[in-house]
Amino acid sequence: MLAFKPQETKIVIVNPQNPKEADIALVAEAARFGQVVVFPTDTVYGIGTNALLPEAVLGVFKAKGRPTGKPLILLVADPSDVDRYVIGVNDAARRLIKEYWPGPLTLIFKKSTLVPEEVTAGGNTVGIRCPDDIIARTLIKLVGVALATTSANITGKPSPKNAEEAKESMMGRVDYIIDGGQVKLGVESTVVDMSSEEPKLVREGHIPWDELKGKLRLS
Repeated sequence: MLAFKPQETKIVIVNPQNPKEADIALVAEAARFGQVVVFPTDTVYGIGTNALLPEAVLGVFKAKGRPTGKPLILLVADPSDVDRYVIGVNDAARRLIKEYWPGPLTLIFKKSTLVPEEVTAGGNTVGIRCPDDIIARTLIKLVGVALATTSANITGKPSPKNAEEAKESMMGRVDYIIDGGQVKLGVESTVVDMSSEEPKLVREGHIPWDELKGKLRLS
């Protein structure tokens, strides 16, 4: 596990009903240049940074106390961004993306050469999602690249569903926390591995697997 050094954390309050880019821009600039930030998504609060900077990605592991052998996922601002970071998106996956993104569905594909091995723990696949949260998507859009992310809790602790829980976990461990109040869902995304011929459920979250099997036409 990577060594962690305490640091000052800045809080940025953003109105989830009417978020302003100007309020998020400073946090986005920090993340673009490799600082680690915490922000609300539709599911739980996330911790992340510029996915294309390997040293920055390692900072996420340090802040969370996460073993580097456990991969992170990518969050993108728009469903159309998927082809930049992954390969092998078949017709079945495109149907899921069209129906469920933005939303609480993470899909695993073979990674593109753009994605550093630090994100994937040396593996050749990566999870990717477009969150249904305007603060999160604005942040990612302003950063200009995908964020390498995971839930904003110390490893082994519950995932934070509001800003206070996120602060309790991450104050002094990250550069910025966006306080966007309570998340919409409070349940992690469903994760489906689409990297091989047969789709496989990795984690059932907000979207039931039985529903997805119907969309995928699986028995």
